[in-house]
Amino acid sequence: MNTLELLDKKELLKKRAEEIISGAEKEVRKLNAGEQVEFDALTKEVADIDIQIRKIEEDNLKQTTHTTNTMEKFSLLKAINDVANNRQLDERAQEVVGAGIAEMRKAGQSYSGQIVLPIEERADIKATVATAGQENVAEDKLGILEPLRASLVLAQAGASYMTGLVGNVSIPVYSGSNVGWAGEVDAASNGGGTFSEVNLEPKRLTAYIDVSKQFLIQDSNSAEEMLKRDIVSAIANKLEATILGSEAGDAKKPAGMLNGVTADAANVTYKDIVKMEADLEAKNVRGDIKFIVSPSAKADLKTTDKGTDTGKYLMEGNEVNGYPVLSTSAVAGKGVIFGNFADLVIGQWGGIDLTVDPYTQAANGKVRLVINAYFDAKPRRAEAFVKKVLKA
Repeated sequence: MNTLELLDKKELLKKRAEEIISGAEKEVRKLNAGEQVEFDALTKEVADIDIQIRKIEEDNLKQTTHTTNTMEKFSLLKAINDVANNRQLDERAQEVVGAGIAEMRKAGQSYSGQIVLPIEERADIKATVATAGQENVAEDKLGILEPLRASLVLAQAGASYMTGLVGNVSIPVYSGSNVGWAGEVDAASNGGGTFSEVNLEPKRLTAYIDVSKQFLIQDSNSAEEMLKRDIVSAIANKLEATILGSEAGDAKKPAGMLNGVTADAANVTYKDIVKMEADLEAKNVRGDIKFIVSPSAKADLKTTDKGTDTGKYLMEGNEVNGYPVLSTSAVAGKGVIFGNFADLVIGQWGGIDLTVDPYTQAANGKVRLVINAYFDAKPRRAEAFVKKVLKA
């Protein structure tokens, strides 16, 4: 049993013990022999549960401490530099890579790189000052996962981000109940909705960044953080450009949300925007509704008058018709996507696989980092989004 289950059981036992005491008090008497035996057994079981809970908490604390120690002296820069120079990873780096490999194996994914970063690793790393006065460890309590989420405009829009997945995943989708009116003696109709599924399958996302050899020998917080940001940005840019793109999906990549959307033949009008809103409401889509648009579409929205010389534009501030607007170059063309992005599911499997290639860019004094990670993305409800591509 986990802690929550034990606490629930403890509450039920305490409730029963209180019922026994309360029953005797109402009759102004002591517990009879049978009640006393049951009460003593309940008291002992509650005490045993308290011991189990304390043990679980102590084990969790030990595990947290182990994770902290695992990451305490880990430097990604040093690990990459060691691999590039054919040196063995230090003990801490081996532990971190081991955790990343374990995540990959659990997710059922292969890896080929010399460094595998556990995407959900939580670190409590404190910068220390060596005798030479150099910072040797970066302070980073977010690992890779949180910066990756923060870099995704889709996450800001409210997309559902699922990590630590294992194998193919089926997400249930409920159509909603069918409710109607009936006469006093008429038979009731079936009020149950229908279930369907959206299947997510791990697809390999790959990107690369080139890092100078001079940069790799740095030993500072800022250099370590810059490298992590570059890795996160490479993943986030590629992921969002695919999801918010216009290409068809296949076994290797998810479909772009703008796939199959034909560009408008006429310039966008206020009536077009209101129709998008009406189309969404007609599908009973509720929630935190937002726009995600490309920079070129944003420019058109901000410079298109709502009527004729009204001085009011389709987009003012960061809103279109009262709805928030997020802009990213990841959106294909002059794309505009409007909807409840909580109905977009982004799945992630395993860790981040880094292949250190010291040869391809050797003549330029650089080391190439090839990044592999596994993602998929699909809308749970296609009707939760209205999409258009503005006239070029």
